[in-house]
Amino acid sequence: MPTRGGQEFRSRDPAGEFPFAPENYLLHLMAAVALYREARLDGALRPLGVTMSRFRVMSALMRCGASTMSELANFTSVDRTTLTRIADQLVDAAYAERLPEPKDRRRVVLDLTAAGRRLYRQAALVIREQNEAISEGVPEDEMRGLARVLVKVMHNATDNEATRSALIHYRRDLP
Repeated sequence: MPTRGGQEFRSRDPAGEFPFAPENYLLHLMAAVALYREARLDGALRPLGVTMSRFRVMSALMRCGASTMSELANFTSVDRTTLTRIADQLVDAAYAERLPEPKDRRRVVLDLTAAGRRLYRQAALVIREQNEAISEGVPEDEMRGLARVLVKVMHNATDNEATRSALIHYRRDLP
């Protein structure tokens, strides 16, 4: 049995409903759902030549406009090395372009081209269809309840208020 601090660590659901404690089971299921959803969406997007990682970058650019790599890393949960590679791929395919940042010309922002916006719209339809299939049979009020729970979990997951607000509201600037 694993130990924590020299003491035996057990993760059991006291009510016996789940295979282990609800706080651990919730996070386990979140990770599993994300993994299997990602694989399913990658397969559905393959005919368009888009991966979920690329779509996440395109989605952030559609929602927020031209963005720095730091902003994109925050919104997409993609590490900087992978993000740089994705940006290169999008630029090489003429779906995005690098532009000087208006406030600091030494820095660069990434933005979608017209072709990138068209591809995003096609991919978004595929994503919507897949998300509907994945969540089939789950009533809207339950999805909303789960989203509220995940907002609370996000509050506990990061101490950075700006990051937390940006991710919860999926926008960079709040009123």
